[in-house]
Amino acid sequence: KCQQRQAFVVAGYTDRSDDALRIGSLLLGVYALEGQLISVGSVGTGWDMKEAALLKKKLASIEAKSTPFAVGQRAPGRWRKRVVGSERWVRPLLVVEVTFAEWTPEGQIRHASYEGLRTDKPAASVQRGSISSMPSKPSSSIEPLSAGGKRKGPTTRVPVEDHLKVTHGERVIDASTGLTKLDLVRYYASIADWLLPHLKARPVSLLRCPNGVHGESFFQKHDEKRSIPGLRPIDAALWPAHAALIEAPTVKAVLGAAQMNVIEFHTWNATTKALERPDRMIFDLDPGEGTPWQHVQEAAVMVRTLLAEVGLNAWLKTSGGKGLHVVVPLAPQHDHVGVKAVSKALVQHLAKTVPTRIVAKSGPANRVGKIFVDYLRNGEGATTVAAFSARARPGMGVSMPVGWEELATLKSGAQFTVANARDHLSFQTVNPWLGVAKAKQALTQTIQMLAVKI
Repeated sequence: KCQQRQAFVVAGYTDRSDDALRIGSLLLGVYALEGQLISVGSVGTGWDMKEAALLKKKLASIEAKSTPFAVGQRAPGRWRKRVVGSERWVRPLLVVEVTFAEWTPEGQIRHASYEGLRTDKPAASVQRGSISSMPSKPSSSIEPLSAGGKRKGPTTRVPVEDHLKVTHGERVIDASTGLTKLDLVRYYASIADWLLPHLKARPVSLLRCPNGVHGESFFQKHDEKRSIPGLRPIDAALWPAHAALIEAPTVKAVLGAAQMNVIEFHTWNATTKALERPDRMIFDLDPGEGTPWQHVQEAAVMVRTLLAEVGLNAWLKTSGGKGLHVVVPLAPQHDHVGVKAVSKALVQHLAKTVPTRIVAKSGPANRVGKIFVDYLRNGEGATTVAAFSARARPGMGVSMPVGWEELATLKSGAQFTVANARDHLSFQTVNPWLGVAKAKQALTQTIQMLAVKI
């Protein structure tokens, strides 16, 4: 028989009758279009004893008191008879890949077998029929001999759009962690759903690192030679007297860039709909030498408090490096000069208020033991590393959106990395940046309070 394969959300589990340290079955669900979690049955095979124990440990850490299934949901047939009364509910955070024979008329899966955990897919995106390939182990191959008798070198096929070939995927790009080029490509393949909304319709600058994070690097802002498949040129008329800017709006573009040794994606503060009018304002908290991490956390709170006092809500993300980014979504009403003037006035006020902690001047000598709150990223043509982008630094940190309530628990601006970011995202129950896309805030009140001339 033909086997079907799909990702499912884990809603609960049962224990083995003969071993409380291992699971007996996983209780599975999918999300309906209305956002309700619907039961699709269970899976009780496909793992070995070690995997069963690991699953039990993971699930025990996220147990819930009540079912996550929609109110009134009743699991039909054999599933209900087998587990009702013995089920343990969990928060719907984990996603597993399952093969099965068919769907029953009651909407349950039949003859299911567990294939593995999915750390690349957010639980909220799992719906019936949302089939996507399970990330597989690399299958290395050797290209045919060229005319000159030399092999072209090893390539790796990645199970992503257009069967992308990653050349020299085994090459280590970060000696401090051993992460390879293939690790980076797979990271971007697994988080594309999170990354793309932050790239779409924005000019992008690509940091290319042909020799990894320890070698020379350069920014690419144009692509006249079309060297990276999937990149989209932006109408040159939007920014007269300059070469056409580029956009990376698809998975193909992101992975094509990673194949061409791009590690970092940086974006403008404006979209192509209104390139001259920013729709966000960014404050980059850049600590100088000798600055304790606690001071960076406190500075973020100061920035947020000041913004609230002038009528602006702000969102937070790690920089993937030493600091933090405070992001203020805006209505695209003012030009780059005006937005930069507002951000400069805010930072200068903060520096005058807390001169022992905050400086408004760039340069390493000006911020020893202090934090430069960088407002210069709000100028025309300036860019900031995109949310979920990796960083070309030892450790390969990731710029990760976080909730303000998480700030006190952060250990550094590079706490999330290419190696652990996907696991972190798989445990997210609430998007910390929920609502940021709709928060079109006006600067009118802020301009009046600061008496900024625009």
